[in-house]
Amino acid sequence: MQRLPFEQQVFLLVQTLSLLGLAIRMWQSGLYRVYSYFFAYLLLALLQAGVLASVPFGSRQYVYAWMGTEGLITCTYVLVVLETYSLILRDLSGIATAARRYIRIMVLAAVLISLLMIVLDRNPATIYGFFLTCYRIVLSALLIIVLASLVFLVYYPIPLTRNVVFYSIGYSVYLLARAPALLIANYSHFEWFRQLDAVFTGVPTACLLFWFFTLNRNGEAKTVVVGHHWKPEDEKRILSHLQAINDSLFRSARK
Repeated sequence: MQRLPFEQQVFLLVQTLSLLGLAIRMWQSGLYRVYSYFFAYLLLALLQAGVLASVPFGSRQYVYAWMGTEGLITCTYVLVVLETYSLILRDLSGIATAARRYIRIMVLAAVLISLLMIVLDRNPATIYGFFLTCYRIVLSALLIIVLASLVFLVYYPIPLTRNVVFYSIGYSVYLLARAPALLIANYSHFEWFRQLDAVFTGVPTACLLFWFFTLNRNGEAKTVVVGHHWKPEDEKRILSHLQAINDSLFRSARK
């Protein structure tokens, strides 16, 4: 039975322990109720680790098992992004509703674009290549959406819980770590991808450890403002304008 290289086994073990530790911590602190989709991601990622550990590495069954479990996890990525916007915009329901609608449109457009690329490709498409193309485009769309949320937070002085801030920052870095691995997988041989996979596993593991040490029950009670430090009169004007936009969108959604 072929095994992963030793350094990849170490990264995978640390990542699995980090997933397990974070899931237990969120359960004990009750944060799984607030970040339910993120908690679902942790459970699915643990399930994936268990499934892949039982399949011979490098076999066709391993590839199919990875695609099946990663497809489910990608669905949770979308739900986590929607959850992130709901938490950031919890006091701006009109903007939150519009944001969730545009996120769904962007994800659907990403899937349609990936299908179009497959249809227009002259080379015969394999299931693995088709999956990676869809995976890369969908995650790229989600990364743009998450980075847009960070730009929004940097500009607008909106008070947020400390957990939401750490949650958003960690998830942005987490998605950024996926992009290089996907590019390598799409434009190089699978063997090279396996050799470099340990490097790209390290960043998501670091994000899991970051969440483990920063997300806690007290973080739901403490609020911070990460936006630009405006003068009091400018801040009041900007927030008033933002609230006006929210009210307008809220009225439009109710029609």
